[in-house]
Amino acid sequence: MRPRKVCVCNQISEEEILTSIRNGNDTLQKLMDDTGVSTGCGTCSSAILKILAKELKVSRE
Repeated sequence: MRPRKVCVCNQISEEEILTSIRNGNDTLQKLMDDTGVSTGCGTCSSAILKILAKELKVSRE
């Protein structure tokens, strides 16, 4: 099964986003700088924020 692309413009998968978050990129801007996510049309930003919130909640528990 292919990884789900969250950012279609830049072909960035959810796994790539999770890896970036786990490497310390804990804001949308840091994720944008690290991966290029949400730097095209920006439609994926709400999905990125949901992934970010979920991952940060899990890692802090």
